[in-house]
Amino acid sequence: MMKAWFDALILLSSFFTKALAEPDRVLEASTLNYPPYQYIENEQPKGIAVDMIKEALIRAGSYQVDFKFYPWKRAVHLTEHGQSDLLFNAGKNKARHQWGRYVNSVLIEQSYVLFKRKKHSFSVSPDYSDTQDKVISIRSGYLYGDGFFRQAIDGGRFLAVMHSDSTAQSVKQLLNKRIDMFIGDQLPVLYYIKQQGLEDQIDMVLYNNAKLEVLYWPTYILFSKKRVSPQLVSKVNQAMETMKLDGTYDQIIRRYTQ
Repeated sequence: MMKAWFDALILLSSFFTKALAEPDRVLEASTLNYPPYQYIENEQPKGIAVDMIKEALIRAGSYQVDFKFYPWKRAVHLTEHGQSDLLFNAGKNKARHQWGRYVNSVLIEQSYVLFKRKKHSFSVSPDYSDTQDKVISIRSGYLYGDGFFRQAIDGGRFLAVMHSDSTAQSVKQLLNKRIDMFIGDQLPVLYYIKQQGLEDQIDMVLYNNAKLEVLYWPTYILFSKKRVSPQLVSKVNQAMETMKLDGTYDQIIRRYTQ
C-alpha cells in the first residue's frame, strides 16, 4: 500500500514538472515598450532583447515566445502572480527573488550617461563638484543606485533638479532650455535622437574627452516560479552564455545599433 502511494506521488510530481514550460507550450513574455531593446514595429515584436530571448529559447529547447507589452508595473505584476511566464529587462532586487528565478547571464548592459545641447559646451567631473550652476532632469521613479550621482542629487550639488516621465519629455526640456542636461540610458536615448533627426542638436556630456558613465545597470530575464521549472532557467542561462562566446550576442546588438 505504501509503495503504491509513493509511486503515485512520484508520478504526480513528474506530471507537474513536465507541465512547467514544456517545449510544445508557447511561453508568454511580459515587458514594457523600450526601443531599441524591445518594441512593436508593423505589429511585430522587435529589438535587441526580443531577438536575444528568441534565440536563447530556441537553443534551450525550441520554445516559441509570445511577447506582450504593458506598463512596467503591470508586466511585473503579471509575472509575479503567475499570469506570465517571464519578465525581461528586469533589474535584480530581493522582492523579485521571492517569486522569480533569474537567468544569471546578463541580458542587457544599460549604461546611463548625461546629455546636453550640442552648442552648450561644458564638462562634468565624476564627483559632480562642478555642477552647482547646472539644472538637471532625472526620470521620475528611478533610483539611480547609491553612488556619486545619487549622492550629488541628494546632496544638492545641482542648481536645480527637474523630473521627467520619458525620453521625449527630457529632450523637450533640454531643447526649450529649461535644463542644462538630463540623464538617460545611452542606447534608447541615442535611438530616439536618431529617430527624431536631432543628432546635430544633442550630444553627450564628456569628461576628459570621454563619455561620463553615471551608472551601469545590468538587466536580466526573470522567470515565474509558478510557471517555469529551474531546469529551463538553467538551459536558458547556458544558451545565453554560449551566445556570448560564439558572437551571436554582439551580432544582435550591432543589428540595432549600426
